[in-house]
Amino acid sequence: MRDEARLTAVFVESEAAMGGVQFSTLYLLQHLPKAAWEAVVVCPVEGDLSDACRLLGIKVHILGFPRLWSTSFRIGPSAVRVPNPVAWVWDMGAMLVAARRLVRFLKQKKPNLVVTKGLFPHFYAGLAAHLLDIPCVWHVQDFISERFGRIYQRLFSQVARWLPDHLIVDGATIARQLSPTLQDRISIIHNGVDTSVFRPNINGEDIRREFGIPSDAIVIGHVGRMTPWKGQHHLLQAFNRIVAEVENVYLLLVGTPVFDSDAYQRNLMLRASKLGLSNRVKFAGYRHDIPFVLAAMDVFALTSVEKDTSPLALLSAMSTGLPIVAFDIEGVRELFPAGEQLLVPPGHVDELAQSMIDLLSDPATRLRMAVSARRRAEEDFGVDKYVTRIQRAFLKALRSPLAEQASQVRAKRASGYISH
Repeated sequence: MRDEARLTAVFVESEAAMGGVQFSTLYLLQHLPKAAWEAVVVCPVEGDLSDACRLLGIKVHILGFPRLWSTSFRIGPSAVRVPNPVAWVWDMGAMLVAARRLVRFLKQKKPNLVVTKGLFPHFYAGLAAHLLDIPCVWHVQDFISERFGRIYQRLFSQVARWLPDHLIVDGATIARQLSPTLQDRISIIHNGVDTSVFRPNINGEDIRREFGIPSDAIVIGHVGRMTPWKGQHHLLQAFNRIVAEVENVYLLLVGTPVFDSDAYQRNLMLRASKLGLSNRVKFAGYRHDIPFVLAAMDVFALTSVEKDTSPLALLSAMSTGLPIVAFDIEGVRELFPAGEQLLVPPGHVDELAQSMIDLLSDPATRLRMAVSARRRAEEDFGVDKYVTRIQRAFLKALRSPLAEQASQVRAKRASGYISH
């Protein structure tokens, strides 16, 4: 029997493989007050997220749905993207199937709140919550595509007027993509990191030994999905210049491919081999021990060329006390004041390489940047502050005019005045 003093929130995830979005869910649910909230995570399949939730005692429900098709495809030697209307029709059908299945689960669970994570869950879980008059929060952690005359942005904003009671976005860049009519229902909340887990002075020597990296070497590191927009190819090109000027330097790339980007990782490995860097570039794959992996690094590089907002890997590196070199995209720039870390124009490989060469030759600057990064993480991105901000947004959704109307509808339905 449910404890009436607690609120039940169902979190609907887009996938069970671990990425920044899934880690943010896990961090939130680890620290969400158990006396106030009961959390249930809905995943499309079994995976690392569902396993991690169960280990933490968090309830999990697996909700399968038809496989989605890509809404565009590449043609020609320049790989120009073209809309795929057949996929739109298929995905719409998949959305209705998923919504129907989720409705059945929500009727059984009777949650106070539905929280959606990922584009497809925003639509199908938002629809299911709307049909049952359950308050809904869209937690938007991905940049909305601007392809095809911004049709996706316009569609997203139109649906967002109707389905969610409140929206959480993890960067001001996403908020600005959405319609002005939605701004009073948006909370900008950057991701949070556990600064007691990701901290300086952790011993990363075991990681170095595992990958054959000498203890006295300098390690440039990157953590993120292996996909072109994360820009690992730019980092590899820059590293080819760095090894010519810096002795005993290594590159540690952590992460696995996403969706159709297996070929991208293979090309990175092939490129490293052709450049004669196989012994200096280490591909670590997916890791469960990220605090120790970060501890093995001396500098953290973030080379996303677009759309990265509040990257959890970057915040974790800051909390670890690593100096940061990153491409100067808006979602990164808003995380720290100008001059605290090194920001390079996106895609400028030579400038990226030179910035790191200068930094690696200047231990005093590295120390200053490391101290600044750690202080910034503690002051603004600690997980406790993150959870407090998220709870505040959840309560806004529960008290919103749309939620109040839904509550009245539920009360009338319970009294037998109307049917559903």
